[in-house]
Formats: sequence, C-alpha cells, structure tokens
Amino acid sequence: MLPVTINIISARSGTGKTTCVEKLLPELAALGLRTAVLKGQIHHYNLDIPGKDTWRFRQAGAAAAGMTTPDKYFLFGGDPDRGGLAAALERLRDFDLVLVEGDKESPNPKIEVVRAAVNRQPLLPENVIAVVTDLDELNSPVPVFSLDDSRGLACFIYERFFKDREAAAARSNAGELTHFDASGRPRMVDISAKGETMREAYARGEIVMAPSTLAQVKAGTMAKGDVLAVAQVAAIMAVKETGRLIPMAHPLGVSGVEVDFNLEEENKIEIGVRVKLIGRTGVEMEALTGVSVAALTIYDMCKAVDKSMVIQNIRLVEKKGGRSGHYRREGEKTWGK
Repeated sequence: MLPVTINIISARSGTGKTTCVEKLLPELAALGLRTAVLKGQIHHYNLDIPGKDTWRFRQAGAAAAGMTTPDKYFLFGGDPDRGGLAAALERLRDFDLVLVEGDKESPNPKIEVVRAAVNRQPLLPENVIAVVTDLDELNSPVPVFSLDDSRGLACFIYERFFKDREAAAARSNAGELTHFDASGRPRMVDISAKGETMREAYARGEIVMAPSTLAQVKAGTMAKGDVLAVAQVAAIMAVKETGRLIPMAHPLGVSGVEVDFNLEEENKIEIGVRVKLIGRTGVEMEALTGVSVAALTIYDMCKAVDKSMVIQNIRLVEKKGGRSGHYRREGEKTWGK
C-alpha cells in the first residue's frame, strides 16, 4: 500500500511551509506515524550535476544511485513515464505518510499555509483539507489551525487518514497472537522495520496493609530501613531488567523512569511508575514490571510485622506513541507526578 500523501502549499515562497512541516514532524512521530518529506516540483538539485558520480551512474543505466555515510543516505532515481513523485512513493511504501512541500496543482489532499504578511485569504485550490495561519480570524470552508498548533494539526491528520485504518487493522488482527508463529511456536515479534518514535507508559498498582503498618512506613521505623526509598530503587532496577524477566519482551534502552507513591488512604500504598524512551516498541511491560517489583519490595520490607498484606490492581493507566496512539484508562484519579 502506498503511503498517504499530503501537499503543503501556499500562495508563494517565503510563507513558512518549511517551518510548518518542521514543527509538524515531531507531533506526527509522537502519534506513531513514520513520515517522509519531499520537496515537490523542483527542477534541479545540486547533487544531480552532469559529471558527478551519481549523475554518471544514472546515465549508465542505474535504476537508482546514491550515497551513504555511517548514519545517513541519499538515493536518486527517476521515472520519465510516471514522474518523480510516483517513483518516490513506490520506494516509500514502508512509510505511513509523505508530506510534499509545494505543488498547488497536485491532485493529492493539501494543507495550505496562509501568512498575514503574504496573503490574508487562502487560495483554496482543489482538495485543500485544512488551512494553517497566523491570522486571528479567517473565513474558510475547511478546518483552520494556528501556526502554533502543530499538535492539533497532527491529530487532525491522524483522525482523517489513519484512525479508521488502525481500527481495520485491529479488527483483522483480532484473535491473532503475535507472539506465536504460523506453526504455533513462541517467537519474539520482529520490530526491525518499525520507525523510532517517542514512547511513554504509566502504570499503577497498590498494596493494602494494616493501618499500623502504614504508620510505621510513614515514620520510617521499619527494621529494614526506608521502605519507599528502597521500593523506588527496586522499581527502576526492574524496569531495566524487564527484557530478561518477560520472555517475549524486547531489551530496551530506557530513557527515563519516574516512580511515585500515594499514601493518602490509611491502609494502602498506591504505586505509580512512568517509563519513557525513543524506540520501536512500547514500554507498557516496563512500567507494569516496575510497579510489580516495587509492591513486592514493600511486602518484603514490611512482612515481619504484617504478613496479611495484599498486592492488587496492577494496571496500565496511560500509554503514548506507537501506531495505536494515545490510550488513557477512564476513571483514574490524579495524584503524584
């Protein structure tokens, strides 16, 4: 399937299309969209100069030519019959979205950038789906977004083009257990083709105990020491070890871990663990493992005085990033960080 293609257009150059796209990209990535950007309808690029190596390779018949560095690449190709954009989209099939800067005549959906210093009314060529502007008021038959509202624009794109696609994918995958191969044998899911995006997960759980036990925890009089400080360290350690504890979980280079406790009730400690990273898979299991081990550590620190403690209600509260987007469990009260 070819990626969704949207042209970012304006009345003329210098209107801020590049800045608009630059601000939009991290918001699209946060929604789990792998996005490519192309400059549209340019007539020449300075690496396609006659006599240069890539030009010579193309002239000799290479279907594509390019250059690589240890961490970057450039790829050049062409298709006189279909055109450059069509040829590029064929090579970008693994992407979710392609933003093309320019080309008002394109048949693709378009987002128009309107700046007060250039033009106070949009051109609104065919297939414009939204307008981005710095004007306080603008009459438009399509949705209007502030230049500063890149998050809102990203969500609009996601809702319009990807929400139904994700729902259809979820329906088609219903009943499939991705941790088993076609023969029913366990496997670790291959995530190598996924793009890296910001991932975040927040989990909670609780441990119920006698009021007198909680009073000792608060007073710091447990024989084994500071219960919450040890549980906090245990949660962080557990997050880092999740890939070794959960058989099909991937080892991850976690970017950050936050642990918080709520002691508002007289017989219960609530535990929250938030995990962040930039990667190809989510960190829900890391957050849940952190909560679980923090609760077990509290039990271990307090079991000498209260063996009837109960660990319960460990659950995912929130996740961000990835193709499934933002999830928030309903009915969760706010506390901690």
